[in-house]
Amino acid sequence: MNKKYIAILFRLLVYALMLQACKIAYVPNTFNSPLLRNKGDAQFNVWGGSSGLEAQAAAAVTDNIGLMVNGQFQQDKKVENDIEVTEKWKLVEGAIGYTERFSDMGIFEIYAGGGVGQVPAKFRNITWDGPPDITFNRWFIQPALGFCNDWLDFSVVNRLSLVDISPQKNWFYEPGIVGKIGYKRIRLVGCFGFSFPLRGHDKRYWDSQLVTISLGLHVNFGKRILED
Repeated sequence: MNKKYIAILFRLLVYALMLQACKIAYVPNTFNSPLLRNKGDAQFNVWGGSSGLEAQAAAAVTDNIGLMVNGQFQQDKKVENDIEVTEKWKLVEGAIGYTERFSDMGIFEIYAGGGVGQVPAKFRNITWDGPPDITFNRWFIQPALGFCNDWLDFSVVNRLSLVDISPQKNWFYEPGIVGKIGYKRIRLVGCFGFSFPLRGHDKRYWDSQLVTISLGLHVNFGKRILED
């Protein structure tokens, strides 16, 4: 790999770790890009990484209509003013999507949905004397273009998210890639993505995590037809 690209990737990873040390409210979850083939196709993913611990499920109710459910949990313990503080990030969401196969190995999918979660309530520039955690909502639309065969699933994902963490809503553009490698029903999975806020830094009340990096395990337990 070109040394220039290695240096760029290293800087991004360092920047992501620096952001983790800041007061982060919104931590984007790992992309769920199921690339469902046909009616009865179903799968389950578990992840660990910069977004915490996650579980994802998806199933095709027809050859073209799919459902997904995502869950996310992250916890951080720190000491502030000689007091141990536990901060938690949680999210549960669901979505419905449309899938279209345009070749034996090519799939287009688009999902739309939303969910509810919990984040630490201490934001920058905000004086807060309420509970340590508050509820937030997120809505998203997520198109993806994918390639699949017996050994590999690969998706290029673009997600647009509206995150409502009181007292402000922010839009985020979140591109990324998802890869699943293994044989048929059990695969290793990896995800790399970004989350770009569409509101200027000086106009935001709370911060967000820029980079998502996760690794996990994929299990397919439904009826899958790889070729027409």
